[in-house]
Amino acid sequence: MELRHLRYFVAVAEELGFARAARRLHVAQPALSKQIHDLETELGVALFERIPRGVRLTRAGEAFFTEARNTLDGAARAIASARGASEDRASTLHFAHGELSLYAATIEGLLATFRDASPGVQVRVSSQTDGETYRALRERTVDVASVFLAQWPVAGFGAHRLIDCATTGVLLPASHPLAAQPSVRLPDLQALPWLQSASLRWPGFLQVFEEALQDRGLRPQRRRERPKEAPSHNLLIAAGEAWALASEAIAAPYRTGSQAIVYRPFVEPPIPCWLALVWLPEASAAVQRLVEVARRSGLAVGDADGTTKTAGSGEALGRRSAPTPTTRAIAARRRSPRARTQ
Repeated sequence: MELRHLRYFVAVAEELGFARAARRLHVAQPALSKQIHDLETELGVALFERIPRGVRLTRAGEAFFTEARNTLDGAARAIASARGASEDRASTLHFAHGELSLYAATIEGLLATFRDASPGVQVRVSSQTDGETYRALRERTVDVASVFLAQWPVAGFGAHRLIDCATTGVLLPASHPLAAQPSVRLPDLQALPWLQSASLRWPGFLQVFEEALQDRGLRPQRRRERPKEAPSHNLLIAAGEAWALASEAIAAPYRTGSQAIVYRPFVEPPIPCWLALVWLPEASAAVQRLVEVARRSGLAVGDADGTTKTAGSGEALGRRSAPTPTTRAIAARRRSPRARTQ
């Protein structure tokens, strides 16, 4: 057994599918399947149960997953220790980011403010997909990263939410009958294809959004995938062929500036999403200073009780902020008798 086998196993376990894991690892799917088969043969147990839409861990697989992750983390720490012995990492902050969508200016401003507040720290920036970013964090080649989150808190990581990017509505063709209404109900979109991002754009989001839509009464049957060459374009919506989920920021140009596409809020509770900073537990002093700069700059999302917290830190950041529309809606849904019975 080699570390390669563990990395392959962990990728399949996290992606819950061989095709997605193969794309993440940049290997052919048959080769990945063979490596997992060889690992199961060596262990003498089945690690995965094949299901129609992917795989899930067996009980043996769940036990092995925990230890495999610990082993990979230990190897990453050993690598980081060796590299740290040959360079002064205390004065360097390795920052990674994925696709920032509409929020690039926010991260640019945060890094510039941090640089001014900590002139002795050299900031090294790299760009990679969110899936690659989490791997780089675990391997300790990156100290902190900005990523989009669809779930909170973040298991195994410390995190600080910068911006509430909740999905509050949909983009519709202006000619669609639902566009004449001030708001829509998600189940009414069943007949129109859902324009969705490729799974590699933000790993894990597609499943979360599908489950959120089902919880809100919509089980999409027809789908279209955004082109890789133009992942944020909405030409298919303008052509009347699809609809898409949208946050308030995405909706802004379509409220008054478009004759082809309109934004309409849905009446169901918002679907949570945040832009956040993520790091491994036991953050370095530089990471802690970056989070503090973010907090002082007003980049902090409050929980439903109004408390601004950092996941994994064990304490509040020390400032209370007003609940956002998203957190208020979520809190209200949790308090409602109907929500508790679903």
